[in-house]
Amino acid sequence: MATEQPPIDDEAAAALAAAEAEQAEETPPEAPAEPECPKCEECAPCKAGAPAWMATFADIAILLMAFFVLILSFAEMNVPKFKQINGSLKNSFGVQRIIPVVESPKGVSIIARNFTPSITEPTPLNTVKQESTDERKIEPEIKTDDGPGSEQPSEAAKAAAKEVAKALATEVASGQVEVSTDNGKVVVTVNQTPSAAQSGASGTAGTQTGGASTRGANTGGSVAQDTIDLYAKVAQAQATVDTQVEVRDTSGAGSSASAGGGTGSADKAQTDNEFARIRKELAKEIEAGKAEVERDGARIIIRLAEQGSFTSGSADLQRGFTNVLNSVGKSIADSQGRIFIEGHTDNVPVVFNDRFKSNWDLSGARSGAVADYLTGRAGVPEGRMSVSGFADTRPIDSNDTAAGRSRNRRIEVIIDGGG
Repeated sequence: MATEQPPIDDEAAAALAAAEAEQAEETPPEAPAEPECPKCEECAPCKAGAPAWMATFADIAILLMAFFVLILSFAEMNVPKFKQINGSLKNSFGVQRIIPVVESPKGVSIIARNFTPSITEPTPLNTVKQESTDERKIEPEIKTDDGPGSEQPSEAAKAAAKEVAKALATEVASGQVEVSTDNGKVVVTVNQTPSAAQSGASGTAGTQTGGASTRGANTGGSVAQDTIDLYAKVAQAQATVDTQVEVRDTSGAGSSASAGGGTGSADKAQTDNEFARIRKELAKEIEAGKAEVERDGARIIIRLAEQGSFTSGSADLQRGFTNVLNSVGKSIADSQGRIFIEGHTDNVPVVFNDRFKSNWDLSGARSGAVADYLTGRAGVPEGRMSVSGFADTRPIDSNDTAAGRSRNRRIEVIIDGGG
């Protein structure tokens, strides 16, 4: 038998509905299901090692570096050309080179500063005295010829005499030379050469023992080296001034050499004047490193550098070298004696040349080209000239270095005053 449920009133129904609604609000709605991600395809495995273009690029870089090193090994520095360019830049812009010199302090002796050593000689008087040279004279005294028939020296002559005396200060102080002015020119009088001063006492002793005194003369006709050095210093001082400089030799060194077969003091003085004149006229070329002027007894040697003269393996004169030859021809045209043109090369053999088979042919052809230019353009008489080529038989420097080989490749113009 079924039991009957009691009836639900309105208030209980409302409370039940409110509880169900509150429970429905607290329960969140279910989220929609996410779609599944499709599976990705697997990549192919990467290849090991560098790419092909990188290996090719590295090979090219290595080959280029090796090629540059090979070119650098064949490079040769032309030292005279570098000096010529350096000199032109110095003349154009001006270069001041300061080299600091660091020296350790040196002791100063009061005796060395105030006294000079000298050989004392006994005297009858009971005094202690010695003769010494006054080295405190900074500016040597310049004598002037103020005779009735002479002109007053100009300011230029006085300035030139002062420069010459300054260059020969040591010789003037020792009494070997005297510097004076005469009729607008500077006169350098050689009183006593160093060799004559040193050997004077020995010559006097030889006379007292019964032998003939030579007074320091060389019976073989040669001139002592210190005498040559003295005249070379006079020539260098003469080349620094524009005023005419005359050298007068009163020492007698040339006359003794003449008695033994030498050229005599007159020829020696003439050679000195020629040497100084040539150095003065070629001062620009000497400063630029294109020429050298030396003295060898009665011979004056003009050494022309190989820079800008001839191309390698050729005997054709370059245009820049003709200016140097014009200056040389002008300076030797009025000289006395025979003129020898000598060609010299280094020890590098001539190869791949149809015209010249050896350095003998090349050196002779180059000296002949210089002689042709001097006779045809510079006005030097052909009868005074002799041409010869010596190849590499007379080097003046070592052929083991590039600088030495560059010096050996040269042309020498020799003026023989005794010939």
